[in-house]
Amino acid sequence: MRDEIKLILPTSWEPNREEFLAALGVYRGGLGEQLFGTVYEALFTTSIELKGEFKKYYSVEYANLAEYLKIRYGKALSEDDLEADRVFMVTWLPQVIDDMYENNKLDTVVECIKKLEEAQK
Repeated sequence: MRDEIKLILPTSWEPNREEFLAALGVYRGGLGEQLFGTVYEALFTTSIELKGEFKKYYSVEYANLAEYLKIRYGKALSEDDLEADRVFMVTWLPQVIDDMYENNKLDTVVECIKKLEEAQK
């Protein structure tokens, strides 16, 4: 695990690679799949799902998820974010969504995930 938290992504959407790519308008076998496939991997596969980690390992040690996040990672989330089904801690971002680069697509990807979440309800 890398040391720096790049993004905390709360969502109630059940991650699905094909659904994610389709929502972005990315087709199988193309350059878009290569670029945004790594985005999916960073956000949902190699990240740490904090709610699951808390329940499995730390719920005895900490009173609640908010306290765990504050003490262990120095992060505070809103009540709405804490109510999400999953909270992903991302420690690396592919260049295509890294805000250190101009014209990154992070906002587009986050909006896409919100739309997928809304469609799931």
